[in-house]
Amino acid sequence: MAGEPLQDVQHLHADAATVRPGGRTARVREAVIDATIAELSEVGYAALRVDAVAERAGVNKTTIYRRWGNKVGLVSTALIERRGQLVPPADTGSLRGDLIELLKEIRLGLNVPWVAALLREAGPRTAANADLYELLDRFWPARFKVSGVIFERAVERGELPADTDPDFLLEMLSGPLYFHWLMLGHPLDDDFLERMADFILHGAQARPPGAGASESGGR
Repeated sequence: MAGEPLQDVQHLHADAATVRPGGRTARVREAVIDATIAELSEVGYAALRVDAVAERAGVNKTTIYRRWGNKVGLVSTALIERRGQLVPPADTGSLRGDLIELLKEIRLGLNVPWVAALLREAGPRTAANADLYELLDRFWPARFKVSGVIFERAVERGELPADTDPDFLLEMLSGPLYFHWLMLGHPLDDDFLERMADFILHGAQARPPGAGASESGGR
């Protein structure tokens, strides 16, 4: 999950930074992003039409194509700006505390209707949803890069070994969370989040496969 997708995300933020605050361009941009979010909440990604976004925002569709290029670019911008401000999770002073804060942040996101709609619609990767995954592939690497800071901090504190793989731990953290909520339909209450944090914490502190053998072999 290297740098190119993150550059895409940074480009989206740079675009926002060049808009004069309070100017017409800023107002149009805000109206289009608001309209995109509203359409996503109502119809999901596959059924979203740029024409409908333009009509809801009160702009010409050529304005949207000129600024965002296509539906993927438009929804990517909305995803980044409204759910992925890409700030590191809170530093609570401990890995357990950081994990719980990150899990609460994810739970908050899953309660946003259009975020839930996107995730439910994604499903397995197929040719039919390739453009949706093009969108998500721009977002997840950047989200992982920022969220993984909690494990980097834990390494610095001595809570985790130096060869910790943040991306792997984030996958292990996210998988059960989404399954519990999306597939089983169970609530993500505080008790479940704390159990998840403890489970990941103990797993992260475990020695990697082969570490014990290599050490004993060197004795």
